[in-house]
Amino acid sequence: IFNALGALVSLHLIRCHHCGAVLLIAAAACLSLALYHEARGEPHVGQLMVAKVIVNRVASPRWPSSMCNVITQDRQFSFYRKGKVPSPRDEVAWAKAQELAIKIINNPDVLPYTDADHYHTVNVRPVWRRKLYRIVRIGKHIFYSYKRPELIEVSIRPKTRSSRVNQSYN
Repeated sequence: IFNALGALVSLHLIRCHHCGAVLLIAAAACLSLALYHEARGEPHVGQLMVAKVIVNRVASPRWPSSMCNVITQDRQFSFYRKGKVPSPRDEVAWAKAQELAIKIINNPDVLPYTDADHYHTVNVRPVWRRKLYRIVRIGKHIFYSYKRPELIEVSIRPKTRSSRVNQSYN
């Protein structure tokens, strides 16, 4: 796995001199595997959402505090079973997963804002989904959170020209 991610080594050693470069490399390797196996056929935003679930779990006291430990926690992700990870077969998809993982590790701000900490494919109906709040469906995944979604109170639409003109005369 790490041989396939050799390019990560130089990137992270250059970018992060004293902040645990080895841990960043491991995190990128684990995230690459998760993105490849869990979301390679999904639209870009769906891949970002899968990564955000993992990042949210790392930040939560409910799960382990490292990316690799979250991803390799038994029975949490469908591709990881009994300590075994299937090797990527699609070289193009694997390269894209690695590239996206590097981008996310280097700048987590590329991830969407969401509290999602669970997801499943539309082909299954896990019992745990009933205890969570449904957030969104993207592609073939449905995302959930322990936290109740909050409504946005303000409009993100710009004011119309006529309302701006009327305000200037008041």
